[in-house]
Amino acid sequence: MKTNFQQTVKKFAFKEQRDASLLVCCAGFEVRSLAFVRRLRKHLCRFGSVVQLRYISQRLDNEANHDLLKAQIVRVYGQEAHIIEVDSNKPQISFETVRRSLLEIASKCTSSHALIDISGMTHLLAMACLDGCVSGGLQPSVIYTEAEKYFPLKSERTKLIRAWKKQDYQTAEKYLQSSALKSVDIVPEFQGNFRPGKPLCLFVFAGFEPNRLEGLVNAYAPGALIVIYGKSPHSRTLNWRTKLSKDLHRDLFRGWLLRETEASTLNVHGVLNTLEQEFQAVGVRYDVAITPHCSKMQAIALYLFWRRHPEVQIVFTTPVRFNAKHY
Repeated sequence: MKTNFQQTVKKFAFKEQRDASLLVCCAGFEVRSLAFVRRLRKHLCRFGSVVQLRYISQRLDNEANHDLLKAQIVRVYGQEAHIIEVDSNKPQISFETVRRSLLEIASKCTSSHALIDISGMTHLLAMACLDGCVSGGLQPSVIYTEAEKYFPLKSERTKLIRAWKKQDYQTAEKYLQSSALKSVDIVPEFQGNFRPGKPLCLFVFAGFEPNRLEGLVNAYAPGALIVIYGKSPHSRTLNWRTKLSKDLHRDLFRGWLLRETEASTLNVHGVLNTLEQEFQAVGVRYDVAITPHCSKMQAIALYLFWRRHPEVQIVFTTPVRFNAKHY
């Protein structure tokens, strides 16, 4: 299937008329997951269908924002959204449920334009929504709301690094965004096509959860690692986060055949170019698997890359629990 994607990122024009066959959104425990729909103006919006993902895992953390988003959708759309329940503890089932549901809805759409607000979604759910819409013949625009601040906080970095290096996982977990690794997940759509006898190179978008990556890297035991650290476009206020990520993962990646580089946390075109360059360097010798552990926009770039190279495997990880107070 041929698809044409525009990779530019621009601010959403809330004052302009907006028509789409489908709007997909999700309210997790982050405040920013409500921002997009809350700012939509009823008289400027016309949607054929609206789908709202509902987390049934960690319900006490997620339900309040779900109800608020539900009310905002009624305000804008005039009726309640179609609800798709997802469970972070059952990632593969949730992926298939979302993808299959959107494929069915897409088949009934009268036009090809869709909006997907990924702000409250996990990487896996964002890709499920994208693939469901694209495979159903829609042309989605991805909506992403940046957070005003990100965890771990700058004031926490020294305590976090000290605890992690001392293997004081109980203390480190207070500052991390999730607890220990629960599972490594590969959905059938993204399993790739590995060649017999070829060594594996694992691409890692490294963020701030070394507790999840540690188990993944050990399980894969790759022949080589390419680690891509996120670089914020807001360099004056957030460039310290790149160094923090490197400090958190330095010991974890020691001993592996390793190459490190950086890529934007927001610029999809730049991330896609980085992936292409690294893939061209290793793709002949190695099979490639890629795991997204940093920004959601990097995950969008990864999906576009996979559309070009479906032989690549995409790997997700699921934590025992998300630390809702640290998002």
